[in-house]
Amino acid sequence: MLHNPTGLRKLLIEKIRREGPISFRDFMRQSLYHEEFGYYSRKELAIGKNGDFVTAPHASRFFGSLIAVQLIECFEHMKGESFSICEFGAGAGYLAYDIMKYLKDYEPEYFGSLTYFIIEPIENRIPVLAERLSDFSGSVKIITDFSEVGGFSGVILANELLDAFPVHLVQKEKGNFFEIYIDVDQEGNLCEIAKDIAHGPLSEYLQETGGIIPDNYRTEINIAMKDWIGEISSSMERGYVILIDYGYPAGEYYAPYRNRGTLLGYTRQRITEDFLSYPGMVDITAHVNFTDLRKWAGEKGFRCEGFTPQWAFLGGLDPDETMNRVFGTIDPFSPVLAGIKALIFPQAMGETHKVIIFSRNLPDTGPLKGFRLKDYKELLDE
Repeated sequence: MLHNPTGLRKLLIEKIRREGPISFRDFMRQSLYHEEFGYYSRKELAIGKNGDFVTAPHASRFFGSLIAVQLIECFEHMKGESFSICEFGAGAGYLAYDIMKYLKDYEPEYFGSLTYFIIEPIENRIPVLAERLSDFSGSVKIITDFSEVGGFSGVILANELLDAFPVHLVQKEKGNFFEIYIDVDQEGNLCEIAKDIAHGPLSEYLQETGGIIPDNYRTEINIAMKDWIGEISSSMERGYVILIDYGYPAGEYYAPYRNRGTLLGYTRQRITEDFLSYPGMVDITAHVNFTDLRKWAGEKGFRCEGFTPQWAFLGGLDPDETMNRVFGTIDPFSPVLAGIKALIFPQAMGETHKVIIFSRNLPDTGPLKGFRLKDYKELLDE
């Protein structure tokens, strides 16, 4: 499907002129998920060195191999449950492929009982995923909604999912909050305006939490995370939730120097803050507030097992042994080594990306392997 760079912009301008300004959250939702022109509605996403951005599975298959090591430990703790994984936001399917390949090659007793669910609500992406994972077709089930699983016991997995949830964009001035809306100016261009906060979940959140946000400050509120936690809790009986994303605890998320928030767009490996000129052509993301995530998960009966930077998480998952298994001896100048460094070096994904794991209806078995080196979950209480 070819994307028309002006198609969504035209539709949004017509809608605003007809119905009035839309919230930035609605603008972001349309930009990313409009059924015809949304960024993520493309059949193939622009991921990788020649695309708009790079994720950990594209950097190295070592990432999926180490995640598989953590998955095995999770199921050892679950004792007797079928080996079921459910991935949200599977993208092009590279992480699922690498996990299943590792299990098939090195842990066949687990692979033999594996069911790997993928939640993919965008229909034109399903054939792409099915083709990429055709080597494991007997183990893969691609479905459009988590409720189709019903009574799920296993591990839910998501890598860089939450940062793509549509967010409310708010501004605090002299103790008062305003929400950013998108309007059309006299020249016919999309523009920002500020409006009073309407009564609802956003106003309730700001009444409870807004006091920690400084004055003269713009930031994002990702209430969609709360809705998502509610959705998975209604269909999950027991197991673990492994979430990998970039973000901060609330104390750092609302640091005074971050007074323009964390909202960014990615196109052709470059960062942009121009979201309005070409909606649907730019990937829009916002960092995750992990304090909010832990709070909302706790309200739904999930226990936080740990929170740590990606480098520490991967470093606790027997990386030397796993590397030897997957790659053997690595040439110091090999591109393979460069990909591994991208996963762990602080200037790459090692520090920016965090890992948080929740459990549900399971006994406390002590720290998981991924939190052996560092566990900063106490920072989420501040």
